Amino acid sequence: MVATPTPEQEAIAREEKLAMMATVKKDGSAQLTPINYAYVDGKFLVSTTKDRVKYHNVKRNPKVSLCIIRKDWHPYVTVYGDAVVEENDIVDGTAEIFKHMSDRPVPDNFAATLKEQRRVLIIVSPTRFIP
Repeated sequence: MVATPTPEQEAIAREEKLAMMATVKKDGSAQLTPINYAYVDGKFLVSTTKDRVKYHNVKRNPKVSLCIIRKDWHPYVTVYGDAVVEENDIVDGTAEIFKHMSDRPVPDNFAATLKEQRRVLIIVSPTRFIP
């Protein structure tokens, strides 16, 4: 079941640009990665490449968490969720991340660049927000 954030949690998710993403490694331990993301239609979008550890971790185990911290360290929100890897239809979602990170327009060759970089989109459906 997809969780619904409180208004404060949703504001943090929409306004911030960086998070720490935890995935589960083969040995069961956590693997942490700083990420850029976009929060769109109640889901978190994360771009990565097929050679990154988080790609392989999510393919093996969809349980992830994100910790989003305000610049002054408070408040913060931790999101637990289930992730899927989208390998084909990634241009629009990745463009959302790009626009969230930057004021620059999406480059004309954006789709070709994503393909060349072997990018995929990790889509996280939140199951719980805390605090």
